[in-house]
Amino acid sequence: MTKFKSISFKLGLLFSGIFISLFLVLGFLLYGVFTNFFVDYIKQDLLARGNNHARILEDQFNKATINHVIEMERGVRSKVLVTDSEQKILASSAVPDQDMKQHIRNRDNNGAGRILESDWQQHKYIISVSPIGKSTGYVYMYYPVYILREIVMVMNALITIASIGIVLLAFGLIGILSRKLTKPLLTMKEATNEMASGKYKQKIAIKGNDEIAQLGNSIQKLGEQLQYYEDSRNDFLAAVSHELRTPLTYIKGYSDILNKEIIKSSEEKAEYLKIINKEAKRISFLVNDLFEMSKLQVGKFELNKEWANINTIIKKVISNLKPAAMKKDLVLNESIQTDLPAVHVDTQRMEQVLYNLIENGIKYTNHGGITVRSYVKKEFIVIEIKDTGIGIPQEDLAKIWERFYRVDQSRTRKTGGTGLGLYVVKQIIESHGGDITVKSTENEGSVFTIFLKK
Repeated sequence: MTKFKSISFKLGLLFSGIFISLFLVLGFLLYGVFTNFFVDYIKQDLLARGNNHARILEDQFNKATINHVIEMERGVRSKVLVTDSEQKILASSAVPDQDMKQHIRNRDNNGAGRILESDWQQHKYIISVSPIGKSTGYVYMYYPVYILREIVMVMNALITIASIGIVLLAFGLIGILSRKLTKPLLTMKEATNEMASGKYKQKIAIKGNDEIAQLGNSIQKLGEQLQYYEDSRNDFLAAVSHELRTPLTYIKGYSDILNKEIIKSSEEKAEYLKIINKEAKRISFLVNDLFEMSKLQVGKFELNKEWANINTIIKKVISNLKPAAMKKDLVLNESIQTDLPAVHVDTQRMEQVLYNLIENGIKYTNHGGITVRSYVKKEFIVIEIKDTGIGIPQEDLAKIWERFYRVDQSRTRKTGGTGLGLYVVKQIIESHGGDITVKSTENEGSVFTIFLKK
């Protein structure tokens, strides 16, 4: 039952039905053309011979000439009969039967040479009549239709045999073609079943560049993308677990010490509280990134825009991050254009963007420093964050804006991070109608450039 429901069977049935219908129509047309052509040929030949005999007898209408005409038709399939003007039979190449006599009796005396009977399916003969002179007599020609029927029967048998052979061959070819058409679809079905079970990365071996091949390539790319997101999700969960475990361990450990009151001095107590506060902030930043991502995904990311000076935002962020830079002996500079026009932005979101970018610069820079520039370029206000850090490989530059993407797992474990920061940054900038680009060289540093419309 499943076999009859398969698409290959349905395609084969459809193509077979169309082919057989066309073949039957073509067969009937060929049959009609052949029989009509053959019958017309016999009629024309019969009439031409009858007219020829009539012309001979017109010149010499005597017994000798009549016998000569009769002898000319002996030994051939057709028959000839000669009558006088009163339809009296004078001579015949064969003994006249009832059908021959009937057409003599029923014939009118008017007209030139013509076909008296051409219905080869109902009558015994195809018959022509040719007048001898004006009123001398008539020459009747008879062609036995059994010959035509035998030819048609043989032709029907040949057509039937050829039809059966062609239909069988067509069924075979249609079966092969339908299987060839459906095989890629079945391959894609198996691949999607595997993807549904969690095996996303599938190799679909389909050749060509037609629509089916393009569909197969699309499914394969979809599987690769799903596998990428699955791997990214697993890495993300591992990173989040790691990011949460470390601060929670600090918070639990130092809070236990404070709770048991086994501290030696107030300075030690203050130091423990400072560590707890720092790790709590670390968790807060992580949760905030996750919250921002969830809002971006469900389309609830809102902006509270106001007119602001971008330099004020830059100075605030630099001031807050300078201690972190100084802790690594890095220089955090600003190079701002003082007469920048006000820009319509969400100030908190822009602070978040700058925090992420500058903090990334601090994380991945071991020597030198980070410089933040602002200036006007045509219709844009431009902000550049340049560092002298470890840089980003060229093959990773296009991927750093994706969710959960992290350039190097090993360096991520050292510096922390979930791979959400740059994703959120890009979404915030683009929601302002702006753009952000990056240029980077390994072991030399990176430059992130933000373009905001004035």
